[in-house]
Amino acid sequence: MVIFTLKYKQKMELTSTEKKIIALLKKGQQQAEIAEYFKNNESFNINSQSAVEKVIMGLKKKFGVKTMFQLGVAICKVEN
Repeated sequence: MVIFTLKYKQKMELTSTEKKIIALLKKGQQQAEIAEYFKNNESFNINSQSAVEKVIMGLKKKFGVKTMFQLGVAICKVEN
């Protein structure tokens, strides 16, 4: 998935891990639940809540936002 960032006005590629975390967040899962999903799924290389939090922090930086709410709004804007 190629997205157009709001802050930097440039295209970037999302990793499969980032895409999956976004999909799980959209379903309303909490970070602990997302970490548990990854622990049970061997196709991903994440095994802790801390690792999930770091990926989410990276997504916030990519989208140029500070909060989870802002991240959700930014994702909705680029998908529409």
